[in-house]
Amino acid sequence: MEADGNDLHISVTMPSIEVGTVGGGTQLASQSACLNLLGVKGASKDSPGLNSRQLARIVAGAVLAGELSLMSAIASGQLVKSHMKYNRSSRDVANLASVNTGRIH
Repeated sequence: MEADGNDLHISVTMPSIEVGTVGGGTQLASQSACLNLLGVKGASKDSPGLNSRQLARIVAGAVLAGELSLMSAIASGQLVKSHMKYNRSSRDVANLASVNTGRIH
């Protein structure tokens, strides 16, 4: 991630991503439905490997979106606030600790 004038350049490199659109678990109902939804189920009749390359691009795009979201939450100071708001409070953590140790706080 780097600033480029008034723009932000962000990229993701995933040198060893393994995806598949044929065989294995691709025949299971949920996996098959997802591949259909993405338009990459099965082998490409016109260009071998095209569907798996497209699936890899989709996965990389989702990873990139997650990284951008994480960085924006960190930069704006919202990451900890949102975790505290929607996750356990410190009181809940203390109660959990008492259950694990047998002590009551």
